[in-house]
Amino acid sequence: MQVVFDLDGVLLDSESDLSWLDRALDRTLAAFDLPRTDENRRKLYPANVPDFREAARSFGVDAEDLWRTRDDCYTEEKLAAIERGDLRPFDDVDRLYDFREASAAEVSLHVLSNSPEVVVETFVQTYEFDDLFEVTIGRGHALVDLDDLKPATEPFERLRSRLGNHGDDPRFDYVYVGDAESDREFADRVGIDYVHLDREGTGDVPDAERTMADVCDRLRALEGDR
Repeated sequence: MQVVFDLDGVLLDSESDLSWLDRALDRTLAAFDLPRTDENRRKLYPANVPDFREAARSFGVDAEDLWRTRDDCYTEEKLAAIERGDLRPFDDVDRLYDFREASAAEVSLHVLSNSPEVVVETFVQTYEFDDLFEVTIGRGHALVDLDDLKPATEPFERLRSRLGNHGDDPRFDYVYVGDAESDREFADRVGIDYVHLDREGTGDVPDAERTMADVCDRLRALEGDR
C-alpha cells in the first residue's frame, strides 16, 4: 500500500502561528508599493492562489512579476521558519513509524503537497524523516505551475513516475491523507482512497479522523480490506 500525505495541517503545523506568512506577504506588497492591509494579504493567501491572476489584475501589476516576488518571499520565510524550529511537525507524526513497521503487507509512505517542493524536502530533512517518507512531491515556482496544483492530477502522475514500475504495480493501492475538500477531490480524480484528517475537530467532514493515531487505525482497516 502506498500512503501519501499532504504536508500543511497534516504533517506540518504551519498554521498555529502565521507570522511567517504575514511577513512574506507584507514583503511582497511592499515590493510593489501596495498597502499592507488584511484585505490585500488575503488576496495572496495560499487558499486564494487559484485566483492569483485576478488578484494581480486588481492590484494593477503584472501577474508574472507579482508571483515571482510572492513565491520568493513565501518560500524564504517558510524555509527560515522550519529551520528555526518555529514550524514543526505535529507531535503524533512519529506514530507513522509504528504503523509502517506493524503493517502485515508492504507499506511505503510519501508526501504530496501544494507547498513548494523545496519546502517539502526541507521539512523532511530538517526533522529527519528521510527514513520515513520515500518520495516527496511539491509544486514548482513558475506561475504556470499553479495550474497543476491539487486537485489537478499532475502531482499524482509525478509521484507514480518517481516510483517507476513500482508505482504501477497493481498489488499496491494508493491512499491519500489530507485535510481539505480539494484533497478529497484530488483523490477522487485519480481514483484512490481518501482519509480526511480534521485536527481542529470542526465536524465539517462526518468521516474525518482527529489524530494521526486515528488515521493509522483507518489505514489498518483499509489494509485489511485489500
